[in-house]
Amino acid sequence: MDRGIPLLCVCTHCGTIHVAFSQEFAFGRKDEAHSEYAKVYGHNRIFPGDWLYFDGATRPCIVKSFFQSRDREVVVFKRNGMPDEKYEGPKIPINHEVAPEGYRLLPAQCVNTLLGDHVYHVLRKQFGVAVGVVKDDTKDKLVVKMDDGLLVFMSYPRYAENPPNDEVVSVVRKRLEILSSGLSEDVSIDAGQGIVYLRGFVNSLATKRAIQTTVGEIMGLRGCVNMVRVRKSSKMTDGDLERRIWDVLDDVAHPIFKYSVKVKSGAAKVTFYYEDEVYPDELKARIESIPGIVSLNMHGTAILKKNLGKQDLCRKIMDKLASYSFLKNSFVHVTYVGKRFLVEGRVRNIIQREFALLAVAGFARSVAVGNRLRILKT
Repeated sequence: MDRGIPLLCVCTHCGTIHVAFSQEFAFGRKDEAHSEYAKVYGHNRIFPGDWLYFDGATRPCIVKSFFQSRDREVVVFKRNGMPDEKYEGPKIPINHEVAPEGYRLLPAQCVNTLLGDHVYHVLRKQFGVAVGVVKDDTKDKLVVKMDDGLLVFMSYPRYAENPPNDEVVSVVRKRLEILSSGLSEDVSIDAGQGIVYLRGFVNSLATKRAIQTTVGEIMGLRGCVNMVRVRKSSKMTDGDLERRIWDVLDDVAHPIFKYSVKVKSGAAKVTFYYEDEVYPDELKARIESIPGIVSLNMHGTAILKKNLGKQDLCRKIMDKLASYSFLKNSFVHVTYVGKRFLVEGRVRNIIQREFALLAVAGFARSVAVGNRLRILKT
């Protein structure tokens, strides 16, 4: 699972609800992070490159090689700045290994320990599992359940602690006030364990995204759960929103074609094609700025440049059509794709549509003309 995904956690015993993030939990481990977990000699399957810990040692070591005979085991390992060392002892059978991938060594690794991690407490010489994080007065503490059932609370060092909740709320509120005057009054801000929770209403998706970006730039926060919603406009119907989006798409500044729009209950879906490596980055921002769009699903499909052609001719045709007074208040876009000229955009009536299609066919000297022109409803 990717890092930073908010998770709704519900206790099956008491029903307590808590929002946490995926990097706090040991759902699985990637190979490149394997070195963070120490193998404990006598309890793990050992491989070269493992971070290995011998009980009673001052620090772990790195395994260079590992050999087994019928009844003996030999480990060649190294420590920083020291020559290679060798350990030889009797072969230890491993039955029902709990964590073959390795353990966190506590208390040294308490900061990096994830919930669900198997741990080895060096001072207690006992195994356990990390089961939670709590705040005791002003201190954040890791909760570890040892194999004998004992709960151990381990304080994090000061640098790893989460900032106080009231301090987080104050900083976020000031940032939102700078972002937009009065915005912090429309959005409620809560904080817990370094996580910011935002609720309320804004006028556009662009504002919601700006809030998320602003909070994400604040150093020291673990994450942001953005539950802010966009107000539905009582004056704007789905048809009105569709027309506003079409107005954005009907722009020669956007190198797109074969575009479509559908809006239902304020939720917009926009699809389009574009020339490979010429993605219209500003298109999403312009659509999100339209008040009343509560969500946006935008999908673009790349077309290789070699499958497009006659771009200079298409540009000349569009310039010529734009100069005609008969096509005033219309927008005609021409693309050559798939061995035919695709004509799309908007016209005011059927006569304008037929005129535009005939004009394109005449200028292009081709009958392979596809029609996607929309007739505006008055």
